[in-house]
Amino acid sequence: MNLDGETNLKIKQALEVTLDLKEDIKFREVRQTIKCEDPNANLYSFVGSMEWKGQQYPLSPHQLLLRDSKLRNTDYIYGAVIFTGHDTKVMQNATDPPSKRSTIEKKMDKIIYILMSSLLMIALLGSVFFGIWTKEDIRDGKLKRWYLRPDASTIFYDPKRAALASFFHLLTALMLYSYFIPISLYISIEMVKLLQALFINQDIEMYHEESDKPTHARTSNLNEELGMVDTILSDETGTLTCNMMEFIKCSIAGTAYGQGVTEVERAMAVRKGFRLDDDIENGGHKDNKIDDSPHVNGFNFKDPRIMDGNWIHEPNRDMIRDFFRLLAICHTCIAEKDENGKISYEAESPDEAAFVIAARELGFEFYKRSLTTIIIREWDPSQNVVEKRKYELLNILEFSSSRKRMSVIVKEPEGRILLLSKGADSVMFKRLARNGRKFEEDTRRHINEYSDSGLRTLVLAYRVLDDKEYKEFNEKLNAAKTSVSADRDEKIEQAADSIETDLILLGATAVEDKLQKGVPECIDKLAQAGIKIWVLTGDKMETAINIGFACSLLRQGMTQIIITLEQPDIIALEKNGDKLTIAKASKQRVMDQIEVGIKQIPPSTHVSTESFALIIDGKSLTYALEDDVKLKFLDLAIKCASVICCRSSPKQKALVTRLVKQVTHKVTLAIGDGANDVGMLQEADIGVGISGAEGMQAVMASDVAVAQFRFLERLLLVHGHWCYRRISVMICYFFYKNVTFGVTIFLYEAFASFSGKPAYNDWFLSLYNVFFTSLPVIALGVFDQDVSARLCIQYPQLYQEGVQNILFSWRRILGWMLNGVMNAVLIFFFCITAFEDQAFRQNGQVAGLDALGVVMYTCIVWVVNCQMALSVNYFTIIQHIFIWGSIAFWYLFLLVYGAINPRFSTTAYMVFIEQLAPAPSFWLVTLFVVMATLVPYFSYAAIQIRFFPMFHNKIQWKRYLGKAEDPEVARQLSSRHRTSSQQRMVGISARRDGKAMQITRETELEIRE
Repeated sequence: MNLDGETNLKIKQALEVTLDLKEDIKFREVRQTIKCEDPNANLYSFVGSMEWKGQQYPLSPHQLLLRDSKLRNTDYIYGAVIFTGHDTKVMQNATDPPSKRSTIEKKMDKIIYILMSSLLMIALLGSVFFGIWTKEDIRDGKLKRWYLRPDASTIFYDPKRAALASFFHLLTALMLYSYFIPISLYISIEMVKLLQALFINQDIEMYHEESDKPTHARTSNLNEELGMVDTILSDETGTLTCNMMEFIKCSIAGTAYGQGVTEVERAMAVRKGFRLDDDIENGGHKDNKIDDSPHVNGFNFKDPRIMDGNWIHEPNRDMIRDFFRLLAICHTCIAEKDENGKISYEAESPDEAAFVIAARELGFEFYKRSLTTIIIREWDPSQNVVEKRKYELLNILEFSSSRKRMSVIVKEPEGRILLLSKGADSVMFKRLARNGRKFEEDTRRHINEYSDSGLRTLVLAYRVLDDKEYKEFNEKLNAAKTSVSADRDEKIEQAADSIETDLILLGATAVEDKLQKGVPECIDKLAQAGIKIWVLTGDKMETAINIGFACSLLRQGMTQIIITLEQPDIIALEKNGDKLTIAKASKQRVMDQIEVGIKQIPPSTHVSTESFALIIDGKSLTYALEDDVKLKFLDLAIKCASVICCRSSPKQKALVTRLVKQVTHKVTLAIGDGANDVGMLQEADIGVGISGAEGMQAVMASDVAVAQFRFLERLLLVHGHWCYRRISVMICYFFYKNVTFGVTIFLYEAFASFSGKPAYNDWFLSLYNVFFTSLPVIALGVFDQDVSARLCIQYPQLYQEGVQNILFSWRRILGWMLNGVMNAVLIFFFCITAFEDQAFRQNGQVAGLDALGVVMYTCIVWVVNCQMALSVNYFTIIQHIFIWGSIAFWYLFLLVYGAINPRFSTTAYMVFIEQLAPAPSFWLVTLFVVMATLVPYFSYAAIQIRFFPMFHNKIQWKRYLGKAEDPEVARQLSSRHRTSSQQRMVGISARRDGKAMQITRETELEIRE
């Protein structure tokens, strides 16, 4: 069975007593009673029993099929429904998805509040003045504003009821000035974000061909947030690594086997200054033969001493045989045979599959299993024959996070009862018999070497059981399983503990979880972009550290600040002290280590090239996340170039993410591939799920789904930067054009003594944000690029414009608004001055309101669209069509609308055809106003680019000169742009720079000597 797209299958099986119920007719006489636990959210436990023919039989998770699960290797089943609807375990685990809004959207809301306040303020101001002037309209029988006819007015201009007239004017002004508020902005942004998400989904550079999975933006709300990420919190297994285990080395009877080289070993070799080849020596043996055999997934083992049946010549051949028999038997894998008779395996975890494959490749093939038997096919090298061995499967003692081991009890064809066990070294060595520790010292040494090489290790051991001992154990285990009490699991664990003792050590396995393709290069680019990278993993500290070196998060010369409670005094206290004393001492020890770490790091005022890495284990992290410690812990972590949290639980991952997000107030991105990363993904500002081998739970909880970690580079540095820039400029421009339009309405109101008469025709007002200015800004939001994708990758420091929010700072927003106010003032007064006292009509009359309104509106359409043209960095044919087409459409609309019956066109009737088009002054004023209005912005932009260029301006200039692609120019430009506080201390580049600095210092010392 698999749940929610998991690739690793879970074995489900019926009770042995019900195996004969395979036909409908047999259920006619079935009478059974099922007792089970109440509905709960625990997916991996189930307590129950079934009464069948007067006897009680225990029910476990093996007999429970979860809702939404899919059956494999089974045609059909009969079953009874235990829970339905919201009582099912899957529904019990369902949570409401968090509501996430981008930083820019939240800031945009504040701008809207400011504009609404400004609108209310100017409306109140205008209403006060209107009330005062209305009250004074009739003095001594004389009319001041005679054109409003206050003597024959209703309530709106009645001097006797000026206060009430002022209130009604306030309502009129609020509606009239509502064009300050860009209501269409929200609709335009949603359209733009949707199109941006489509471009992300269609990017062929982020398509993973092997798995046939493209990048998928599951929400478009956070596009611009991708360009503002300050901290990445990453899982390790399946995220930085492939989660595809390969059997590469082993230790049997104190002898190390396996000559393969891991990626971590290569990184360690580079760190130490020499190079490792694949044909390295191991234990005095060297394989110089060219291996032409095809690669087998899950098996990367090379050692001629035991391959090809040569193990029979080894001094401990019996232990080697028992070692691989254990690998072939002690598991829960299912063997599948294809049409060609080839065996493949479905396993609960990748490492189990690697063990079974390794046993098969070395002559011990797991062939078939049933509920009660396991069949393996052994190759006897001495006689060159394959022998089938059938083992009776008596019990499976399952792996759990608390037990850290798995055992099976089988009966050999010869009649011996064997307990075969594999598990973590921390629990297995304690369970060895005195006569079973012969190779313990050598095995421990090999395990430490394997851990240093980034390999995952398991210890293998066995014991022979006599019939009496097994019978007593089986009775005890069945009694525990049939119990429906709350301590059922404890009883089962106690029963297993009682038999898993006095083991005989066979050896240890070592499997490699390879780094994903491109991970070190991706981390290097992200580090150059100024993004901090934290790793939150459940791996052991040694494994996490070595993988950190392999992917360049750690490097030689980096000071490691290690916070751990694995210290002799704390361990001794845990054995003898009470829980309160242990907790108090552990917390104090963690606080002391944090204080020491903080003192190690020089203050920010000192320029230092030394870099630090913080490494903390899960036990210490529990105390570091307490309320009175977490701020100091975060302070230390922020000062370090790398942070690795080992042995972290899913809850700790989420708590660390929340701490970074809430205290730093910076954008956080969490990336993971498994169900244990869901809390972290939902807690972060952006959750990125990797659609890998751990199923779809992380993807379903994510905001963006990618197939490989390396795609994060393009997602952030290219699409993130573009989306941030596009949305920022788009919003600023939207406010600019609405302020420009709204201020001209306000100025005309003030010019007309706040009479409430709009300067423009009603349809002009309504269509401003719909047809004449909306399409160019949408095109900018979708297509604009300050630099190309290739240059975004080549100059990763460009990403800091988003992290520092340079393009959407209050200074920039207010600057755009001020530009809008200035443009509106220039447009209004130039148009008023040009037409107020000048003869415009043939009979010598000046221009009327209808003509003045069209002239101002024409100037506004020209100015805001030309302003857009000046703001665009990357012109496409679509942008040309939208910008110049919007201006052309205004004239076309004016022509058509003005020709309609005056009952509908009102003040626009024949204005363009009869008044404006024939008048040269109309065209001259339009040209002059547009040029005069755009000169200030153009001058400011020219000065800023020439004397105060931003980083993208520098890149654009180098591109114009044809030097942007030159690596040396890129290095010089980036190094000049980066400040001392932004020096990155991780990544391949940092490792290379550190090596260069070390060589320089050594050379200087030699010269001095």
